[in-house]
Amino acid sequence: MTETAQPRPIVVGYDDSAQARDALAVGVALARATGYPLMLASAYGPVAALSQDELDARGAEVLDQLERAADSLPTELSTAVELTAVPGSSAAAALHQLAEGVHPRAIVLGSCHRGPVGRVLMGSVAERLLNGAPCPVVVAPRGVAGRDPLRLRTVCVGFDARAEGWTALQRAAQVAAAAGAHLRVVMALQPLTGTPTMPMFPAEVVAEHHRRAEIELDRAVRSVANRLEAEPRLVRGYPEAVLAKEAERDVDLLVLGSRGYGPLRRVLLASVSTELMRSAPCAVMVVPRSAQPELTGEGMAAEDEFVASG
Repeated sequence: MTETAQPRPIVVGYDDSAQARDALAVGVALARATGYPLMLASAYGPVAALSQDELDARGAEVLDQLERAADSLPTELSTAVELTAVPGSSAAAALHQLAEGVHPRAIVLGSCHRGPVGRVLMGSVAERLLNGAPCPVVVAPRGVAGRDPLRLRTVCVGFDARAEGWTALQRAAQVAAAAGAHLRVVMALQPLTGTPTMPMFPAEVVAEHHRRAEIELDRAVRSVANRLEAEPRLVRGYPEAVLAKEAERDVDLLVLGSRGYGPLRRVLLASVSTELMRSAPCAVMVVPRSAQPELTGEGMAAEDEFVASG
């Protein structure tokens, strides 16, 4: 008999701080919207500085802390949530090791406590983890735990025609489909950069640049499942500014791709991702550039083909 694979969880990095409670609020929203299991994880250590007895005692304290957090969850989640205390040389290292073992759908972290309320601002753990995580990383905006329970009504994805843009689109479509959310696909039409010999481009070159972007965006929208009715938005400007403005338009989750180089299956922040992780008013997910599409095709055109064939 073939063993059934364990469902991949959404991991929330938790340490009982205000930022951790923000992360938990976003993790709960994702778990409720998608049906994925929830795992609360807390790192403790440093391993080299503590004796085994001290490590055991600290691990027990961390598990008690996680159990109290689990008791605060909605009933449908509190009975199924998994708790894990992970020893490590640092919180980032421990969570990275955990991710390598359980292959989570995403790791959710809180913002830095110095950030403005209602905004994302990376802390040291998030920054270290984002520059090497093997799975999507979500950073919660500060103060979200003190608001009404978060619901995923609008998922916005920053799209370009490179591989990381398509990877981000697939993950955004999957989350939006599971949540019954509106999907907004935003593409920045960057101005053409002139040269000393050609500071201004002819009108036909500018028009062709715009036409190609429209074609790429149309392909992206047509690749999404029909039931999502994805909203395309082609906006003139640089990606940082365009996506920052879009995030202000009632977006609950902003999905970004990693940059197009570096180790495969790792999140690597580009300047666009870095800027938005520091300033966005909503939860931000950064997806590894080589994350594998889900075989179900949920949220993508493959889903329509499956329904038609059934």
